[in-house]
Amino acid sequence: MKKLFIFCCFFLLTGCWNYQELNEYAIVTGMAVDIKDNKYEVSFLIANGNKSEQEQTKTSLISGEGETIYNAIKDISLSSPKELYVSHLSVVIISEEVASKGISNLLDYLLREPQSHQNFYLLISKDTNASNILSILSPLSDYPSQNIASNISNTSKLQGKISDASFNVFIQKYLNTGFEPIMNSITIIGNVKEGQSAESQDKTKQDAYTKLDTLALFNKDKFITWATQEESVGIDLILGEINNFYFNVPCEDSFAVTLSNDYKIEYTIEKDKIKISAKAEGTLREVDCKIDLEKESDIKKLENAAEKEMRDYIVKAIQLAKNNRVDIFGFGSKYYKKYPNRYNKIKNWNDFFVTLPIEVETDFKYTRKGSLEQSLEREEQ
Repeated sequence: MKKLFIFCCFFLLTGCWNYQELNEYAIVTGMAVDIKDNKYEVSFLIANGNKSEQEQTKTSLISGEGETIYNAIKDISLSSPKELYVSHLSVVIISEEVASKGISNLLDYLLREPQSHQNFYLLISKDTNASNILSILSPLSDYPSQNIASNISNTSKLQGKISDASFNVFIQKYLNTGFEPIMNSITIIGNVKEGQSAESQDKTKQDAYTKLDTLALFNKDKFITWATQEESVGIDLILGEINNFYFNVPCEDSFAVTLSNDYKIEYTIEKDKIKISAKAEGTLREVDCKIDLEKESDIKKLENAAEKEMRDYIVKAIQLAKNNRVDIFGFGSKYYKKYPNRYNKIKNWNDFFVTLPIEVETDFKYTRKGSLEQSLEREEQ
């Protein structure tokens, strides 16, 4: 009986010894890193839980400066009445100027921060400051940071131009042997100042909005160059990180818009070359030519054209990587696993990668024509 009494008391005495009220924290949902006057300028997007439902602005953007990332964040603390809490961080935006100088210190801070869940997105701002990206309000989301994160997640599933890569994925590539990382970029369309006002959300047409752009190539922690739209698709095709992607297949003097919904890629790593085999199946989504979709020979022409388009995307991506001497595909990592002794004799893998022949084979099959069995122009005839 005495033991039972002690056992019950044990549960009655338990509690959250380090419990704190949520309103004691400033919840950070987004982070931007710029350079100002040769110092780091770090901006935090704070979720403002004290705003009433009728008020439009539910976020605040506060900034701090310092010689290091940590110093800049501590500078932010001086102007915040609440303790900064970064566990809900969803995006980190880095300016091109910061990325060009190297982000190893930023990566180091984000890895060491005990509150960070490290599953947020890393992006590089294009043609604008990183802090501007977090200040553009959207009527579709209360928080700009969540709007950007949702955009990446949704777009990466439907198109091949965006990589659904989190901070953890970037770090894995950064630390991996024979692998250089990539990063999504984001820009602003429209007037930045007007897009920062709460009144902009009430307009039918927004004064400004953020838009995901092409991929950025890195050599370890330093930004090297931008990819084009086609090169970005080619990069994701080689990495095999997409299931669906749209592309225009030439037919006569126009295009047949095609959705690939079953994509697979295989690599063959040999000592003196690499072979890439890419296969996909797809559906016709728009036909703007007089092709006869009931003729097997015409469908075969489209499939051949689709295979050429896929190959062109991949070849352009390979050429971009070789021109900038960065193996963003991880071929070096695969080569190391298969030929470790030979790899260790190579002084610089990126230099070796430039000279390494890469053969590309593509295969494409149309499995569906959509809701129409024939093109509309053909039906008119």
